[in-house]
Amino acid sequence: MNMDPHNVLAKLWTGQFADISANPVYNGDFDEALRSINAFACIMPGSTDLFCTVDENEYEVKLIPNAVFKPIESIWGHFAGLGINSADNKFIDDTLKRLLALIKNG
Repeated sequence: MNMDPHNVLAKLWTGQFADISANPVYNGDFDEALRSINAFACIMPGSTDLFCTVDENEYEVKLIPNAVFKPIESIWGHFAGLGINSADNKFIDDTLKRLLALIKNG
């Protein structure tokens, strides 16, 4: 898999230091920042991902008002959902189609 090293470093930095609550609006209240998200969201962590764990994502989804939680059952860890496995791709496509249909039909 070709990955630009600068992109990898940027992603690592984001994972370590990005915090949606680190601003004057939320003053470090991470839960309140999550509760303020009003976009539709489909959170699909890889079931074996040790970087973005299912437990962490499930906690966050419970706070985001319009979020659904659909873990990708995959052996590929953090690489689940990157387009390299047809079973993962089908699961993601099917899940997003259902979500978009729900949004459309309101």
